[in-house]
Order: sequence, then C-alpha cells, then structure tokens
Amino acid sequence: MANGLFGTNIPVSIDNISECVDIFYSYSPTYNSTDVESAQFTKLDASNLRNAISDEENNSVVEGMYNLKLPMDIFGKKGIYTIYIKPKEIPATIMDVSTLRDFSNVRGIVFDTTQLPSILQTNNSMVGYRVIYLNEDGTRSSDVRIITSNNSCEPSTSTSTNANSNSYSYIYNENGSLMFATVTPSMPLSFKATSTPFIGRATQKVYLVNTLFEPVRINLEMTENDADTIATLIDGTQLRDLNRGIITTFNDKNQIVSQHEVSTLKETETGTPQFEIKEKKVGNIDFTQTITDKID
Repeated sequence: MANGLFGTNIPVSIDNISECVDIFYSYSPTYNSTDVESAQFTKLDASNLRNAISDEENNSVVEGMYNLKLPMDIFGKKGIYTIYIKPKEIPATIMDVSTLRDFSNVRGIVFDTTQLPSILQTNNSMVGYRVIYLNEDGTRSSDVRIITSNNSCEPSTSTSTNANSNSYSYIYNENGSLMFATVTPSMPLSFKATSTPFIGRATQKVYLVNTLFEPVRINLEMTENDADTIATLIDGTQLRDLNRGIITTFNDKNQIVSQHEVSTLKETETGTPQFEIKEKKVGNIDFTQTITDKID
C-alpha cells in the first residue's frame, strides 16, 4: 500500500466571477481551413457567466461550477464556435519599487489605489495575483511574480537607503491612497546575496492576473438538427402518399418533421423510368398529410 498526495485542487465558487474573467469567442461557418484561419476572436460580456445554483440548502451555489449563457443573437448561426474563458488581465502602472520604512529588508511594488478596480482596493485583495511585466515596446516580459500581501500605505518622510527604490520608503496606513504589495520571489538567495530578483521599476506597465483557475477552451458546433431529430428522420413514422408522390415523416407526437416530394425521371424516347428524385419541401408543407389518413 502506497502513501501519497492524491489531489490538492479544491473547487470553489467566486461570488464576483464576472469581474474575474474575460470571455472571447470566434465563429467559423465550417471546419474548412480557410474559414478557421480567418476567424477572429470577439469579446463576450462576462456577465453571461454565472454561479450554478443547487436546489438544496436554500438555493446554495454548486462549488466550482458555473453556467455560461449563450445569447442567440450571437450563437444562433449554424457553424463552429470557439469560446475562450481566461482570468481577467487588469492593466496597472507601478508607482514605485521600494521598501517599508520600519522593515528595510521587505521590498515591494507600490500602486495608486485609485487606478485599481474596486475588487483590488482592499487589504490583501491581491494575494495570489500574478504580476506580468510589460517591456517598453509593449511586449510581455518572461518575468512573473506572485503577490503575497497588499496593504494601504503612504510614503514616509525619511528617504530609503535601497538603491533600487525612488526617494521614499513606505509605512502602512489604512487611510493611505497607495497600495504596497509584496511579491515572491523578492529577496536575494541566502547563498548569493547579490542576486536581488527583479520585481519591477517605477512607471512600468504591468498586468495583474488572478490565479483562481486555469484558462478554459470550449468548442461548440451549432447544427440545423439535433440528435433526436436525426434519429426521427432515419427511423420515424412515415406516410407515403402514392397518388401525389409525397413522403411525410412524423415525430412521436405525430407532428410533421420533414416532407419530401418524390418524382420519376424517365427516358425521353422510351419513357422508361431512369431516376427517382426526392426533393425536400420547404415553405410549402402539405399539412393535410396525417397518419390518420384512410383510403375511401
């Protein structure tokens, strides 16, 4: 018998899920390579993603499960849709990279709270967020850091001795308009004191990305007929009107599902039947055809 870890992921429900995701979709009429390659992604309103509700315990949410609404004005066409759900990327600008006045060995990134969305304006609301750094040309750097804490702060009047910071160190203040965020890794390795990790620079653009879930891709194909309709067309009850050459197919409720008109193509000179033609009737269904028809 072996001992070990069998799983560490816990399904959780995010109350403000629509504020934490970006949803994109693309459309292709067919799987043809040209159609697929030309498909472009469009952003979908994230409010279409909602918590799944259980009928037990006073309509409590189902942990880790969400319902995605597909508006018919967008997803009503026959074809192939690709839906991409990913953690929201929140753009931000680093105001400073410095230390705490009373703990000079604690380095962190300083943000302007007023430039952050409301979900990131409270203490420790950024914990677990990924910091993605942008280069000066707008491309993404390979450097990534994880935020371990964030607290409201204000600049201290005493100057910082840290060469990597601007002229201020910071102190925690619940009424401060700035946010001091610690990240990992941020301190030098114990066996290499000069290896101070890069955690950003003042005025640098970054993206703040939550790590609540991994990106999800959904492939959706919208068709003219569902599986039940196809089964009915193949094996459903049929009425063949031999006098008028009409074949009518019914579902289990005796409703007309499809109707075809059958004709024979004969050879011109001899009149010998050569082909049987079966044409689908569209818009001109003969509703007098019923399975209760009897021969007089």
